[in-house]
Amino acid sequence: MQLTPCLELFFRDLPFHDRIAAIADCGYQAAEFWSYGNKDLQAIAAASQKHSVVITSCTSTCSNLLDPANHDKYIHDFPADIEAAKRINCRNLIVLSGNVVPGRTRCEMSKAVIEGLKRLAPMAEAAGITLLLELLNSAVNHPGYFVDNSEEMAGIIRAVDSPAVKALYDIYHGGIMEGNVLSKIMANLDIIGHFHAAGIPGRHELTNGEQNYPFICRQIDAAGFDGYLGLEYIPLKESRASLIETREWLQA
Repeated sequence: MQLTPCLELFFRDLPFHDRIAAIADCGYQAAEFWSYGNKDLQAIAAASQKHSVVITSCTSTCSNLLDPANHDKYIHDFPADIEAAKRINCRNLIVLSGNVVPGRTRCEMSKAVIEGLKRLAPMAEAAGITLLLELLNSAVNHPGYFVDNSEEMAGIIRAVDSPAVKALYDIYHGGIMEGNVLSKIMANLDIIGHFHAAGIPGRHELTNGEQNYPFICRQIDAAGFDGYLGLEYIPLKESRASLIETREWLQA
């Protein structure tokens, strides 16, 4: 797997687009970030091209798919998401299920997410964009989040059944919610399009947590996955030292 640091979390003293050069100087050839709405996409595209850093993903405006009332707006706004992604040569857009709605069954909410993704999928396919539905933990960081386990995640992705809709399996979030992450990953590797990672507990450096990330990464590589692992951790060390140490540790 190639490594892709999250620009939101490193070199935070620098202007956003200048973080791309800093990450490249640490030996990385890819980066990602969250919302594009408050970013200078022209500056990001220029820095990405200058320093040969691929922008692997950013977050779309589709952040609450389990509410059908949002679907028409998401369909209307999705061309702007696609245009933003194309401006920075980004091929992946992250989408979120949203939080559990009291009074509605999990089956009803799952069907709503599936329906929303099915409506978005043809537009994504036509644009050459992959939608990544992210698994987040509801126990620590995102109370109430719906897609908080691999079974729910996989059921939705398989029901949508589109090459343009994949899962974003966050190893940190999955570890908190269900553990046994490598077995969960291997059972669903065919529908996973991207990974995120951070150390448990605390969401800090991978080197500080309870999970054996070098082993996990080797197993995923051996299974033939050729995508990206997003480094979405909050560094305790200085950004440069942290990123270099993490890269060398994972690639040793």
